Amino acid sequence: MLDELKNIEYHGGKDGILFFICDVIGDRQITIHDAEVLCAHAPGRLSLSVMDLINYCRALGWINVADDTISTDPSISTFLKDKDYLNSHLISSTMDQLFAENIFSADMFFYDAIQCCYAFKNELLPLSLSCVRNVLISQGLLIPNRDSQGTRLYIASVYDVLIAKYCKSKRRQMSLEKLKNQLESNELAGEKAEAFVLSFEKERIGQPLCEHVKRISEIDVSAGYDIVSFNSCKSHEPDRFIEVKAVSSTGFFWSKNEYEIARLKGNLYYLYLVELDRINDVDYLPEIIQNPASTIMKSNTWFVEAQTYHVNHI
Repeated sequence: MLDELKNIEYHGGKDGILFFICDVIGDRQITIHDAEVLCAHAPGRLSLSVMDLINYCRALGWINVADDTISTDPSISTFLKDKDYLNSHLISSTMDQLFAENIFSADMFFYDAIQCCYAFKNELLPLSLSCVRNVLISQGLLIPNRDSQGTRLYIASVYDVLIAKYCKSKRRQMSLEKLKNQLESNELAGEKAEAFVLSFEKERIGQPLCEHVKRISEIDVSAGYDIVSFNSCKSHEPDRFIEVKAVSSTGFFWSKNEYEIARLKGNLYYLYLVELDRINDVDYLPEIIQNPASTIMKSNTWFVEAQTYHVNHI
């Protein structure tokens, strides 16, 4: 659709489209030649280019063209008796496709508090698609406002809900995709950091206990720590519970469960902070914090910030 619309130079508007769909084609199949004859005798001041109309309507899926015949698509056949109803449907259909193909995006719309209505960032629309914008203006979706500062486009209030639906859907889709990518990135970083700490711990503790240092996060994700190790070679059982964090300049996230386990285990609980871009340095050591539930919370060198709150009635 996008490439087709870029090549179209349709200079007409709503009236021409509605006349072409309802009066020229209607619920029948006609030849392109017959359509040209009917358009040549269009009432009023309509000056219609049949091929431009065909290309525009076909790109948006409103008509079907086979050989030299044209017919309306079944998706709009029920709207042919009411042109106002059809116009609203065509606007909605256009929005469907413009958002689906990322020609329109949520960041192209904003609320203008001075005008008390939603506005459209026309500068974000490619110039090659200006015919689509012009048709939407003629259809009544976009309302031009011209003053000394130039021309701004606003959304007709009757279409606020329509635009909101697409913007909300697109933002949710983008948020989910962004979240998915972030989770995948975090997971890869976490695995890399844990693998580094596992190797580091085995080397630190040496034989024979190194064989018993385990990365448990692969199976038990709710333990509150990632690796079980030993404080020294004299330990008779695991007594170092390690939560690994791949850190950056923005710090790290510490879950409620991890904090509670750290508080319960006290001096047996350790945070290992790993800078992934330094793990290949020969002399690199992770930052190790014993009893972080006390050390971090009571220290002036750490800034702990609540990111979210769960609120409930008492």
